[in-house]
Amino acid sequence: MARGKEKLVYVLSNGKKLNKNQFLRYFEKKVLYTIRKYDLIRKKGKVAVACSGGKDSLTLTYILAKFCNEKGIDFIALAIDEGISGYRDRILKTAQDFCKKQKIPLKIFYFKKEFGFNFGDEKIQKIIKEFKLSNCYVCSILKRWLLNKKAKKMKIDIIATGHNIDDEAENIMLNWFKGNPEQLAKLGPKTGTQELGSFVQRIKPFYLCKTKEIVLYAKLKGIPIPRNPICPLRGRTFRVDIRYWLEKMDKKHIEIKNAIVNSFLKLMPLLKKKYAYGKIRKCKKCGFVSAGELCKACQLLKELR
Repeated sequence: MARGKEKLVYVLSNGKKLNKNQFLRYFEKKVLYTIRKYDLIRKKGKVAVACSGGKDSLTLTYILAKFCNEKGIDFIALAIDEGISGYRDRILKTAQDFCKKQKIPLKIFYFKKEFGFNFGDEKIQKIIKEFKLSNCYVCSILKRWLLNKKAKKMKIDIIATGHNIDDEAENIMLNWFKGNPEQLAKLGPKTGTQELGSFVQRIKPFYLCKTKEIVLYAKLKGIPIPRNPICPLRGRTFRVDIRYWLEKMDKKHIEIKNAIVNSFLKLMPLLKKKYAYGKIRKCKKCGFVSAGELCKACQLLKELR
């Protein structure tokens, strides 16, 4: 088939149409551009990817494994099994099969082994409900804490996550609407407080990529996309409402998510300066940076165990 007649698979916001090979190059260049622009990965050190088994994390695992291999950088995939039967075990099986096929080392950590309970346990769900907290809030804090703990023990320098521009626009609007400007200072393509010696640096190589671009890249590359990836314990949270609202807005106003993130990036230096850490406090139990005597994870574990 002549080059000019190759099937088109994607249309850029400027109207330019791309065929399969053009799109693959476009997507990979965007990720590399993000890594270079925000100085996300350096030649030395050990890089890990937080691999949940979803489309974003598997695609990121594939791309970063290739990048790190070419640069001679140590690379590993890390996963957390919070213990939600019929959901996480199924998705992690996809991750295990994928990593084995790609010859990517994968290490899985379990809530049951580390905390003494599965997140889906009836007792745990009852306690969370009594405290009027959302499952997503509690689960995300515990997973971040555990991932950070294990990464530090493994002497990992950087943890890459699959957050994309859709996720970032959602986080920005969520914190604006909640009136939490100090939380906005924690966002961006490179997050965490590595300089404090407490948290492993977090990076987002997909920061400028759209969800639909990641899905298309995964399909074209044969990367598995799990069916029914929504957690059964998620519920209808304010974050979910923001997500649906942004999807509706995006259909009416082209590139609105890009506009939100780009505006935030212009404000980010001011926000980080204003809400920079002053006197550093550390959790008296785990030693990680904390606003009080105990960090949020240790507070939660005290109630859940």
